[in-house]
Amino acid sequence: MCEVKTFKLEMHAHIAGGSACAKATEEELAGIYAAHGYGGVTLTTHYCEDSFSLYPGETLKEKLDFYFGLYDKFRAALEKRGMRPFLGAEVRVYDPEDYFTEFLLYGFDKAFFYDNPPLYTLTQRELFELCDGAGVFMAQSHPFRSKIKLGYYAYMHGAEVFNGHPRPNNRNPLAELFAESYDLKKIAGSDFHEVEFVPNAGILVPENIDTDGALKAFLFAEQPALIKDGKIG
Repeated sequence: MCEVKTFKLEMHAHIAGGSACAKATEEELAGIYAAHGYGGVTLTTHYCEDSFSLYPGETLKEKLDFYFGLYDKFRAALEKRGMRPFLGAEVRVYDPEDYFTEFLLYGFDKAFFYDNPPLYTLTQRELFELCDGAGVFMAQSHPFRSKIKLGYYAYMHGAEVFNGHPRPNNRNPLAELFAESYDLKKIAGSDFHEVEFVPNAGILVPENIDTDGALKAFLFAEQPALIKDGKIG
């Protein structure tokens, strides 16, 4: 029986210019991940009102043009190093108490953003129903981080059970228990922001996963092996 070849895929990364808290350029990110043996990186630029208020342009279309322009530069930087780029997003949803919940989206195309209202204006349920209807995979990021509101399990496909950001208290073991309790798909991500960060998380995916659609299908169909704190399993 032939062993399936896999590569390390980052599921949660940010670059300067798109996420205000990110300081690494796309070129710096690509060089760091190549040096750490990753075969691919998913860019999950923040999709939130705070970020969009800083983007150039007045209309949603103009701001989305800038948003996706960041991905185009990121894609070129990775492909230059023989790595696979994937398009994701981290959408922030607020509630009346001014707490917020964030969700990682995978497997959408640009039209999903252009043809719908600003996703940060939706409730979790509305966002999930939109994603579920379009076949977009939706997972809560760092669900037990301080000052983050835990989302309702029925309105997500998965949860980030290991978040590698070195500063916040992510309470990763609670996230793992949450996902297991409600039979949610588990993912892991480094939450990369700065050149000082060391990529330490992600998933293992088969070598034939080379498009956003293929990644989405894999996430829905399988529970991938996770990379947590630099270790597989």
